[in-house]
Amino acid sequence: MSNSNPIGITATNRGDISATLVHLYRRGKSPELMSALQHYVEQAAVNLPKFSGQVALVLDASASTRSYGDREYCSLAQSVALKLVLEKCCANLKVHTLGGVGELPMPEGYTDLAGALLDALEDSPDLVAIVSDGYENMYPGDLERVVATLPQLGIHTPIVFCHSKFTALDDLELRRPAANLLQREFWHQDDFEDLLNSLFAIALPRSLRIAGAKQTEASLQEFLRQKLTFQEKELATWTTSH
Repeated sequence: MSNSNPIGITATNRGDISATLVHLYRRGKSPELMSALQHYVEQAAVNLPKFSGQVALVLDASASTRSYGDREYCSLAQSVALKLVLEKCCANLKVHTLGGVGELPMPEGYTDLAGALLDALEDSPDLVAIVSDGYENMYPGDLERVVATLPQLGIHTPIVFCHSKFTALDDLELRRPAANLLQREFWHQDDFEDLLNSLFAIALPRSLRIAGAKQTEASLQEFLRQKLTFQEKELATWTTSH
């Protein structure tokens, strides 16, 4: 894959959360940047759907997510941005991190996606979301083999592989460690809405079998209702002006 960047795409114009995280990774923590990060996360989460079920997030912060050149820390920053938003939108989120630890994990170590997936499945979540750059550099093919074995063990938890990319045009040919998993992609903060809607919709049938999960369904319905109302107003405004 070429390291050249499509015109106009930089490390800091892929959403405010990711841009702030890139600065934090490259320059180190500061009170101002941490405060800005919290503000941007809260601002983004307000307008996103909520989920009351149990979600397990496998966050890939292994060495490969650091990348290099103009893309240094960009994939990891967008992955961490998604994690921070999910923490605001999911009432029951458990994060399993590969690599560093803490709110801003530093990229290090190998990518044992299969091992992390098995850890995530132990609590029988409604959904497991694997967020990764797609480079499985420990036991290549292991994730796909483990996924293929799960139904034989009576494990039917929905699992979604979420590709963290630098641009929409990234070549993922060598970055699909498990072709037998549902695949979703994101590269910009603007992608979070569709991604969360997709993830929560996949998790919803399992979640509805748990007491109190009607709250999740009502929350998603309310979000979609508000979204439709907004789009109708936008259409009416456009029609009037034209």
